[in-house]
Amino acid sequence: MDFLNNELEMNRPIDIAEVVSKTNLSWTYVKKILEKLKQENYCGFHFEKLGNSWVAWKDREHVIKPIKDTCSRFLE
Repeated sequence: MDFLNNELEMNRPIDIAEVVSKTNLSWTYVKKILEKLKQENYCGFHFEKLGNSWVAWKDREHVIKPIKDTCSRFLE
């Protein structure tokens, strides 16, 4: 999460191989973590297959987990 929030530029897709080289984590581990973030619907985070590679990007300053209980539930 620190890498996504602090190192990843907004609206700039990054190849998973680049994430691996910058974090020194294995490709399998990085992909597993990114798939989990996508599955849990983190706001501002995107991860998908593009050609023969996988890319991730964010579209807001910080990637956050969505809040389940907000005051919007009172609005019609």
